[in-house]
Amino acid sequence: MLAQNPHLNIPAQSLAAALHGLAAQTGLRLQFDRADLHGLASTGLNGTMSAEVALVTLLQGSGLQARKTPAGVYLIVKSAKAGDTQLMPEVVVTATALDSYKADKAAIFGKTPLALREIANSVSVLGKQQMEDQHMTTVADAMQQATGVTVIANDTLSSQYLIRGYNSVGVMYDGVTSYNGLSPSHQFDLPLYESIEVLRGPAGLLRGVGEPGGIVNLVKKKPQKDFAASWEASTGSWSNNRLVGDVTGAMNESGSVQGRLIASSEDRDFFYDHTHSNKWLLSGMLRVELSPQTTVDLSYTGQNQTVKDPWSGLPTYTSTDSSGHYQLLKVSPSTFNAPDWGRSSYNTQELSAALAHKFGNAWTAKLNVNHRVQELYYKYAYTSSGLNPRTNTINYSTMRGDYTYTRDGMDVSLAGPLDMWGRKHDMLLGFNVDEYNSKGRSGRGPTYSGVNYASGSSLAEPVINYTAGSESNTRQSGFYTQGRLQLSDATTLVLGGRTTTFLAKSHNIAPSTFTDWKDGAKASNRVTPYAGLLYDISQQLTLYASYASIFVPQTQQKADGSTLDPRLGRQYEVGAKGDFLDSRLGATLALFNIRDKNRAYADPAYPSSNYYLNAGKVESQGVELEVQGKLNSRFDISAGYTYLTTTYLSDPSNQGKTYSIQSPRHQFKLWSNYSFADSGWLKGYSLGGGLIAQSRTQSSRGWSDEVVNSGYVVANARIGYQFNKNYSLALNINNLFDTRYYASVGTPNIYNFYGEPRNIMLTMRGQY
Repeated sequence: MLAQNPHLNIPAQSLAAALHGLAAQTGLRLQFDRADLHGLASTGLNGTMSAEVALVTLLQGSGLQARKTPAGVYLIVKSAKAGDTQLMPEVVVTATALDSYKADKAAIFGKTPLALREIANSVSVLGKQQMEDQHMTTVADAMQQATGVTVIANDTLSSQYLIRGYNSVGVMYDGVTSYNGLSPSHQFDLPLYESIEVLRGPAGLLRGVGEPGGIVNLVKKKPQKDFAASWEASTGSWSNNRLVGDVTGAMNESGSVQGRLIASSEDRDFFYDHTHSNKWLLSGMLRVELSPQTTVDLSYTGQNQTVKDPWSGLPTYTSTDSSGHYQLLKVSPSTFNAPDWGRSSYNTQELSAALAHKFGNAWTAKLNVNHRVQELYYKYAYTSSGLNPRTNTINYSTMRGDYTYTRDGMDVSLAGPLDMWGRKHDMLLGFNVDEYNSKGRSGRGPTYSGVNYASGSSLAEPVINYTAGSESNTRQSGFYTQGRLQLSDATTLVLGGRTTTFLAKSHNIAPSTFTDWKDGAKASNRVTPYAGLLYDISQQLTLYASYASIFVPQTQQKADGSTLDPRLGRQYEVGAKGDFLDSRLGATLALFNIRDKNRAYADPAYPSSNYYLNAGKVESQGVELEVQGKLNSRFDISAGYTYLTTTYLSDPSNQGKTYSIQSPRHQFKLWSNYSFADSGWLKGYSLGGGLIAQSRTQSSRGWSDEVVNSGYVVANARIGYQFNKNYSLALNINNLFDTRYYASVGTPNIYNFYGEPRNIMLTMRGQY
């Protein structure tokens, strides 16, 4: 709620800073393109007045005006004629329900949203509208469309993600970091999220310990003051049926308490035989405005997925071709070659809370906490050999497990402007801590040798006892800071750093013989620096350069009994970001080079002992190009191209070879949607299309030059019809030309996955 005629004190400064100050002191929600305010100054104001009057006063003589949207946001846009700064009446948007694919801001690189041109790194934002247009339902679906991300399935329930050649991509839940939380952990479905932000490159400033590939921020929807409701019902190939509901609005007369309820249910088969999944999600959210300056957000989310006969991929033939490559099976994609008694389930529950307070000096304090508990159960058989083409026989192993994963995170920050050297700068100070605990039991069952491939599904279900138990705990914490120094109207210098303390420990529990906790990887107050420079060469184009570092503690021992030093990584990135076509279209070009040194490799002086040296080094470098937004008022587009090479620079047995053999050298992703005219026989129709293409890759499990996959191109399409402002119907067709291909390959025994054959999804949506 806006304060009633507050006393405002906004000093003379840049117009952009003055508007930020107005928003902080009044609660007014403003949205503007920083390029439109480039070079504009404000004389400030001091007095008691309404927020709207203050806004008009600040804009006087700037050539800009404010327009209020139905959601209560004031858009700062160029005036129809110079000097016209009156507050325009509320604008009711009725032309189309499709929003742009271009995000104006992202919060992944700070605790306050920044325009993408203000971030000196390659960042992508996948919004709710594109998720709906492509009928994405899982985080894996979204990552499959994100520029520079390689998605590799582990099984029916989880996937792993690679960016710039590195696995173990990091994750933040609404800005709260979670160690090892994205890959291959099971995630909540997309109805929960407003957007997904992807930062490519080292993110040590944000997360501390982690691989240098990148980090993903999952941004939940929030309660709204104005009532809104939506639902969707979909059905498609392989009995894929889904329902989603979402309702939000004020819960008291003043609107100071707002709520939101999101629910989804899914029941489906898959393109491979036998497997069946049942999944539901429920989320309740509450926002309380304690004052115009202070808000509290609370939420609970639960999701359960149970899968009968989970799938871990096909084997290869035991025979090899003339190049020594194991031959991939040429069978129907529907082939399922495991016993049909397998089952697996994830039950995930999350509690989160956030407190935000805006001070009168335009500074903002935030506290976010997150508690997530996930329970995993599995029991199944899997192929433990390749398929003998002469005898048509194969071997199987069986296993069972029951694990609980607990993640706790907390982030507290203080951000705001500083007046120095006659200019307005921005400062961020913060501290975060996260703890990850994994605890569970597992057991190996009987093995079966020489099983006829055609009868593998009929193997009897064995009794599998738990024979091993373990618990591990990882905790990291650190202080971080970031300063955005405005060196000139066109130049911004970003400096930052983080100190990280990290400790991993583990021990055995029942049914194993109990052992005391044993320390593993650790670090104390390790400093991770960051630097970036941005230069606006015009109102449309920004050049940038950045340096980022990261470290990864290691547990291997040297011959002298000491532990290896941490791996150290750094990245240099340069690029350009632009806003074109009246800021409807955004584009990014990035060139990057990552060096990762101190990697462990076996000490050649002790060939019979498990001793290692800090001598390995790899390099990842490439180019990324991304375009997102509107080509015109009806044509949305999202396109990304990545060229990537990864090389062992120092390694006793792999020198000069490719490091990340599972990452394609060339990767291209495209999606577009065109809405036809508002009159005529095509009124209400929209047509979408796109493709995903990549060059050849190799084994996702390290079988270099032994399990190889050719490249592929897969086309997708959509046709939609908007009946009126409330109801729409869409038909999505994936793999339009029914291309048969392997999406990823693993080992001669397992993890070789066909891509989905052609399939359709029909979706009816209502929104009010």
